[in-house]
Amino acid sequence: MTQSSGTLEKAKFSHIVITFIASIIITAQSSINSELNTYTENPLITALINFTTGLIVLSVMMIFSSPIRQGFISIPRLVREGRLKRWQLFGGLSGAFFVASQSSLVQVIGVAIFTVAAVAGQTSAALLVDKAGIGPAGKQPVTLMRIGAAILGIVGVLVSVLGQDSTGQFAFGAVLISFAAGALVSTQPALNGQIANHTGQPAAATMVNFIVGFITLVVVYAVAHQVNPQSFNVPPMPWENPVIWLGGPFGVLFVLTASFMAKTLGVFLFTLTSVVGQLSGAILMDVLFPTASTNITWQLLLGISITGAAVVLASGKKKTKTQ
Repeated sequence: MTQSSGTLEKAKFSHIVITFIASIIITAQSSINSELNTYTENPLITALINFTTGLIVLSVMMIFSSPIRQGFISIPRLVREGRLKRWQLFGGLSGAFFVASQSSLVQVIGVAIFTVAAVAGQTSAALLVDKAGIGPAGKQPVTLMRIGAAILGIVGVLVSVLGQDSTGQFAFGAVLISFAAGALVSTQPALNGQIANHTGQPAAATMVNFIVGFITLVVVYAVAHQVNPQSFNVPPMPWENPVIWLGGPFGVLFVLTASFMAKTLGVFLFTLTSVVGQLSGAILMDVLFPTASTNITWQLLLGISITGAAVVLASGKKKTKTQ
């Protein structure tokens, strides 16, 4: 192995660790949003609060950071020059669609089935995203090792949810939409990564992601309100209950990480690592903040181990000839 390849492997390992930690943190977002939703009683409003607080955090970052500000301002010029395509600005659209789908479909098919279907969509589509070269890492070959890692990752998640309570039913249409939502969200780190790569600022890419997601959710809420008037309750203010307002900042951290890591790890490896982190985070949340529904089973622990093995398989070194 050459010195440069050794450095690359060390960088890849450190980025896997960072992605893993960020994915554990984003798991807390689910618990926070669940609590916030008990106040708003409206998943769309909960999601809008997340995107609003995220935008506030990013706006503060832009105010105090000239490089981030310049990176964001340069986006229209990059689009005019053709270095960025317009469709590459819509990574936040898939994220908003995933949040909206999750809020409604979990009630129909349950958390377990939704998770398996969404992760199956994510890992399968992530292979195609890398193959097409949509992300900043460029085209990645679909090898037998990567296909095996994808299958192993899906098996790991499937094992993880075995034995978990799910009040939903196997509704084929809802499962298909869940799969599609997972497949679409796999494009998010790729598109945001392209913006980060061209601007040199992952935070600028994250800002675009949150702006697009926020606008999408506002439109969805407006349409939903016209079809079926949407009511909601005002949650406690940040100075009354600051914890329930942390979902947006945690989301910023995760999207920021994804925008940066998409180039080093590629979308597929990032997705698998994120899945392991989120499953591990789920256990951590149950240990630290147990509830009446807490249920840490041997299947969950085994599933995390299997999915972790998939990450190791996917991150295996390619054999290259040395000069």
